[in-house]
Amino acid sequence: MTQRTEDLAAARRLLLALSEGLIKAGRLLVTAGLVDDGRAVARMRAEVVLMRKRVRKVHNAAIAAAGGDTATGENR
Repeated sequence: MTQRTEDLAAARRLLLALSEGLIKAGRLLVTAGLVDDGRAVARMRAEVVLMRKRVRKVHNAAIAAAGGDTATGENR
């Protein structure tokens, strides 16, 4: 793997961890009665999900370019 693909893989892992943490934080806030704050966290998580999708797309493209395969893993 190239340094770029390794960095993109690390970014994917970090964004996944962030997304999971935001889910837990939102649940705790709602349980504590802070519904508005829970909604704010839900909006943040939605933005993180969009970032995860973009990074996944770029990461898959980088892997395909490095390996000579398409993003779906098929040979050209």
